[in-house]
Amino acid sequence: MHIIITGVHIDVTDAIQGYTFEKMKSLEKFIAKEDSSVKLVVELSKTTNHHSHGDVFQANAQFHMRSKEVSLSTKQDDLYKAIDVLKDMLARELAKNKDREQSLFRRGSHTIKSLFRKNNTDNF
Repeated sequence: MHIIITGVHIDVTDAIQGYTFEKMKSLEKFIAKEDSSVKLVVELSKTTNHHSHGDVFQANAQFHMRSKEVSLSTKQDDLYKAIDVLKDMLARELAKNKDREQSLFRRGSHTIKSLFRKNNTDNF
């Protein structure tokens, strides 16, 4: 999985980049090992909203897979919290996609198995 981390209106330090990389690296368990075309672009930004006090941090992610593209965004008052929430959102989305693929495979295998059973009982 290729992970690209960028910053808008914020300096992405080595600590922030390392933390983001480690969190997003844990998402590899939802991806097939033979799929090398997966790309994750994480954009970290700082905005000041004149209606709220202090800094507001935003984390955006664009996840590109062979069969799916996911774009997620979150706003939090802490940058590390925004990264954690974004990772959790991506994990839920990828788990849902993996469950769909597995159920489709299982339904197909159940259908084929039932066809074999039907054909075997007709012969006797």
